[in-house]
Amino acid sequence: MSLRSLFHTSHSSHEKDALVREGYDACLESLIRSNSEKAEEHKGKAISRLLEKKDVRALRYMGLGPLGFVNNSLRKDCWYELLASQLLIDDSAEYVTPVEKHKDEGQVILDAERSFGGIVDKKLKLQLKKLLVELITRVLRKYPTLNYYQGYHDIVSVFIMCFSWDIVEEKELESENLSLREEIDMEKLFYCIEAFTLLYLRDFMMNSLDFSFEQLRVISSLIKESNMKFYNIFKFDENEPLFAIGSILTIFAHNLKPIDSGDTNLHKIIFQIFDMTISLQSMHIPLIIYKNLLLKNESEILKQIEANSDVFENDFDLRHGVIQTVLQKKLYDEPLWEEVLQITRNDSATASKKALKRVRLNKYSTLLNTACGKPGCFEMSTIIFYLNEQTKMNERYKKEKYRGVAARSKTRALVQRLGHFLPSKYNKWGKISLLIGIVAILYQLRTTRSLSLVLNLRYMISTKLKDLSHININLHQVNHIWVDPIRDILKLGHPTR
Repeated sequence: MSLRSLFHTSHSSHEKDALVREGYDACLESLIRSNSEKAEEHKGKAISRLLEKKDVRALRYMGLGPLGFVNNSLRKDCWYELLASQLLIDDSAEYVTPVEKHKDEGQVILDAERSFGGIVDKKLKLQLKKLLVELITRVLRKYPTLNYYQGYHDIVSVFIMCFSWDIVEEKELESENLSLREEIDMEKLFYCIEAFTLLYLRDFMMNSLDFSFEQLRVISSLIKESNMKFYNIFKFDENEPLFAIGSILTIFAHNLKPIDSGDTNLHKIIFQIFDMTISLQSMHIPLIIYKNLLLKNESEILKQIEANSDVFENDFDLRHGVIQTVLQKKLYDEPLWEEVLQITRNDSATASKKALKRVRLNKYSTLLNTACGKPGCFEMSTIIFYLNEQTKMNERYKKEKYRGVAARSKTRALVQRLGHFLPSKYNKWGKISLLIGIVAILYQLRTTRSLSLVLNLRYMISTKLKDLSHININLHQVNHIWVDPIRDILKLGHPTR
C-alpha cells in the first residue's frame, strides 16, 4: 500500500480533516515530488507537532513515508512513543526471575570491542562500547531465557547511535568530564531496546537458528510470488537463502553502519529501515526489502552466474557466492537503496498469507503476532507466554534433530562395519541386500514393535554377508543373497503361535 493510500484510505473523515488542518497533505505532496531540505523542514515540523500531541497513529504514517522521521533528534522520541504504545512494561514488576550474570556476557564483551569502528574520538568510542555492553547485559539478565546472538549488538548500536547522535556529531565529548550516560535519556533508550527485543527479535534469540531459518524461507516464498523465473534459476525450493542471514539477523545494521558513511547519507538508510519496521510493527519489512534488493539486481546476478560458472565446484556455492559478491558491491549505492525503500513503501507492507503459508513458521513467531504488520499493544504476560512457548518448541526441535543425527550416525556406522565383511566386488550387491533387509526390519518393527528383532539384526545380516564373502558366486545368480535374509527376518518378527 502506498503512503498516499495510507493517508487517504485509512482515516475517518474526521481524522482526515484533522490531517488537512495540520497541513499533512501538503507535506505529503512535497515529499512525493522532492526530498529537498525544504521537505525535510516541513515534515520535521509536522512530526514535532504530532509528538507534542502524542498522536501515535499519525506518527506511524510519518515513519513509513519518505525520509522517515527525518532526523535522530525527532527519531528517538518517535521510536519511544511508538514502542511504548506497542508493549506495556511496568518497571516495578518482575515478569521473570532475573540472573546476576548471563551465560553469554563473554561474547557480548568480545563483540562490543569490535563495534563503533567509524568513531574517531577514542574517549567517545570507549564510552559507546561500555554503554553497548551495559544495555545488552541488562536485557539478558532481566530475561535470562533469551540468548545473545552475534548481530544483536549491531541492532542495539543503532538505538544507541540514534539517542546519542547529537553528541557524536557535535560535541564528541570535548570536555574531560562529559559523560555519555548523563547526556542521553538512559531509561527511554533501554525501554526502546527492551521492547524492540521482545516484540521483534524473539525468533533470533533462541539457542539454535531453526526459527531464524524459518524467516529466511519467507524470502524464498516472496521471490516465488514475485519472480518465478528467478526463483527457479536459484532453486529456492531446494536451497535456503543462507546468504541473507547476516542482513536479516541485524535488520541490515551490519551492512549499513549508522556511522562511518563518509560523504554519503547511507546512515539515513539504516535509520529509515528501522523507522518503517517500528512504524508498521512488522518484521516482514526486512524480508521484503531483501527480496526487492535481490530482484533489483537480478540482471547483474544472472550475468555474474554465467561468467563464473567454471570457478565454483557446485551450483549452490556459485549462486550464493555471486549474490554475496554483487550485493557487497552495491552496498554503498545510495540511489539503489532509496529505490528499494520506495518500492517497499509502495509494495505490500506485509508478506501475503499465501507466501507465509508456504513456510512452516512456528506459531509463536514474531512474524505471526507481535511484529506481523498489524500495529497493536501487547501485555507483558502475553510476551512472556510467547517467549516460554518458543523456548520449549526450540528445545523440542533440537532434541528431534539430535535424535535424527544420532540415528543416521548409527546407521552409517553399521553400514561401514558390515561393509568389512564384503569383498570389494560384492559391495554393490551387499549394499542392496542391507538396504532391503533394513526396510524389512522397519516394516516388521512397525507391526510387532519387537525388541528382539532389532537385537538380532546385526547377527542375521552379518552372518549372511560372511557366508557370501566365502562363496565364489556368479553375480548373475544373486537373487537368493537378499531373498533368504528377508525370509528369515520376516519370520523372526512374528510371535510364536
